[in-house]
Amino acid sequence: MSLLVLLIALLAQHTYPPPARPPLTRLYGRLCLAIRQKFDAGDRNSGIFGWVLLMTAVLVPTVLLAQIAARIHPAALALLDLAVLYGSLRFLATMRELSALEKALRAGDSSSALTLLGEWQGQGLDAADTGALSRVAAEHSLREAHQGTFALLFWFLVLPGPIGVVMYAAALRAARAWEHRVEPHERDFGWFAGRAFALIDWIPQRLTAFAFAIVGDFEDAVFCWRTQARSWPEAHGGEPIGVVLASGAGALGVQLGGPRRADGDAAGVRPEIGIGDAVESEILPSAVGLVWRALVLWLLLVLLLSLANWAP
Repeated sequence: MSLLVLLIALLAQHTYPPPARPPLTRLYGRLCLAIRQKFDAGDRNSGIFGWVLLMTAVLVPTVLLAQIAARIHPAALALLDLAVLYGSLRFLATMRELSALEKALRAGDSSSALTLLGEWQGQGLDAADTGALSRVAAEHSLREAHQGTFALLFWFLVLPGPIGVVMYAAALRAARAWEHRVEPHERDFGWFAGRAFALIDWIPQRLTAFAFAIVGDFEDAVFCWRTQARSWPEAHGGEPIGVVLASGAGALGVQLGGPRRADGDAAGVRPEIGIGDAVESEILPSAVGLVWRALVLWLLLVLLLSLANWAP
């Protein structure tokens, strides 16, 4: 049943693409903003209270709806799962954005590519040359594939119904809004949200990294994972995504990180991760293929788990 619901959700997204900011995403964002405005006292204790309040606000209704749907009929619960997956998965959106960027860069339209990438990331970008744009696009596609698809699938399989998907998406939003994308002196309120999300994302990150290694260059992916992953969080606003990026870079056989700006200004420099050649626009189709192969691997895993549950 899980595999069928997942495939229908992806088909529905392909046929009727959801808006750039689906209702669930807007809901998490509004809750995070309201809780911060109401309870941010500038210390970690208020952040702990705010995070618990956020989880309560999103999970209690989800659990109640799941229980009601399960009592009505298993099909009702499947429809609830379908609705949450449709509003949460970002796989096809990620592939569309990456393909549009690749077309713009291939056409030599760096200005349009810069605009597309800035809109996709949801923040301004000052990269100007093709190599920097391609690096940041590849990094963001790996991050989005993990946080917008593979981690959600993990929690969808681990927790019953839509509970895991809602929990992960809300925790990610809180970590971004309260710690990862704010100034250092404003991070006390988001301290707990960042660490709670790192714990929630610990296993999914490693499963995504392992999937990239299996469907890409296994030896280089594992080498980069083991030797370079720890260098990334300190240089990227505290966001713990180094395991995924290092493995993805190794699987693709390219180097990510480095300057975001054409002039190599130190303010725009991240640690270099990966192995092999520097990223150019030609690598973006390979990134698309890597993520698609990783999705197929995850679908096979879901199929095996479904068959195991059906076995007498």
